Order: sequence, then structure tokens, then C-alpha cells
Amino acid sequence: MTRDYTIKYSKRKTMGLYITKNAEIEVRVPNGTPQKVVADFVAQHQNWIKTHHGAVAQQVTERENFALRFGAKLLFLGHEFPLEPVEKPAFGFDGQHFYAYAQMSAEELRTSLVGVYRTLAKKVLGDMVKDLAKHMGLEPKAVKINGARTRWGSCSSAGNLNFSWYLVMAEEATIRYVVVHELAHLIEMNHSPNFWRIVEQVLPNYKSEREKLKLLQKKLSVQCWE
Repeated sequence: MTRDYTIKYSKRKTMGLYITKNAEIEVRVPNGTPQKVVADFVAQHQNWIKTHHGAVAQQVTERENFALRFGAKLLFLGHEFPLEPVEKPAFGFDGQHFYAYAQMSAEELRTSLVGVYRTLAKKVLGDMVKDLAKHMGLEPKAVKINGARTRWGSCSSAGNLNFSWYLVMAEEATIRYVVVHELAHLIEMNHSPNFWRIVEQVLPNYKSEREKLKLLQKKLSVQCWE
């Protein structure tokens, strides 16, 4: 039986079991709940714990073992490109390969490649926003690149568009969906039926691209870039 779990008390009214992203088991209970009641609750949900904890624990292990190595295949615009070593202090992407100095440490290699991806994202997303904004008759204030892992894009009330650099790993059509999604927020700052009509007018098949994002998110969940 599971004995390694953390009890978190709060003003909630019911007990609940949660598996954190670090594969820790949390039991969230109302203030004053006796430990014996908590232990019985955990015992009654052993099958649920085994099913869900194992999957998350595997993700944690894969994430901890993630390492960038020369010869690996890196995603850009939905295609895989090899990471090649070079004999001079340089790093970048030449359209056919990602490359980096062969003597870089693992940490230097990762930092350098994140920089490459950020540069690519700034160019790809900047150009795509410009084209699609013109098509939609919109004028965003600015386009900014960040390192968000769980949010592909956002639109501020000031009219600034923000995108995660991870987005350029997706196919161009999928990136286009995220850009249209955020541009549509310049008209509707919500997800109302009218908002989705705006998106659909530009991208009738946006739902399929949204599903592709979920698959990419799952793949990235076991990769630790930053």
C-alpha cells in the first residue's frame, strides 16, 4: 500500500488525491481531518494511484534523463534536423543542420541551442504575424518571444502578442493556428462563439491543428530545455 504521500490541509470540503508533475502523491483534505481517515482514503484508492503515479513517474525519469547529444534529431517547423559538431567555436542552424562547437559542455550546448531556437522563433513568428495580421486587418503592438512551456501564445490587453519559442518545433500550419488564435484576441478577448468564428474564417481546419499541439506538448513534457 502507498505510504509515501503528503497531506495538505485547507478550507476545502472534500478529500482529493493528486499526482504532482514531480510524481509526488498529495492528499488534499479539509482542515481537521484525522490522519486515520486520510490513510483509509488512500488505501481505498490504491488502483487509481498505481495507474496514474506510474505514468507520471515515467515522465519524470525521462525528463531527468533528457540530454542533448550530437547526432540527435531536433525539430524545426515539423521536420527533424540532425545536430552536428563543428570544430570551431560556433553554433546555429543552416537550413539543413543544427550545429555547435564540439567541445561545448552539455549545459553550454543546451543554452546555445535555446538561443538558436529563440532567434528562429523571432524570425518565423514575426513574419507570420505580419502576414496574417495584414490578412485579418489587424495591427498588434509588438511580438515577443518567451520560454513558456505550457502556454503557446497569449495576447495582452495592450495589444502585444507573446509566443513560446517551443512553438517553432511545430508544423507551419500549426504555428499559423496559434498566431491566428492570438490575433483573434485583438478583436475578442475571450473564447466566445464569436471568437471561434473569427478563427474559423481564417483557418477552417483549426481543430486538427489544435490536436497536433497536444501531441507536441506531450513530447516536450519529457524534455528539459531550460
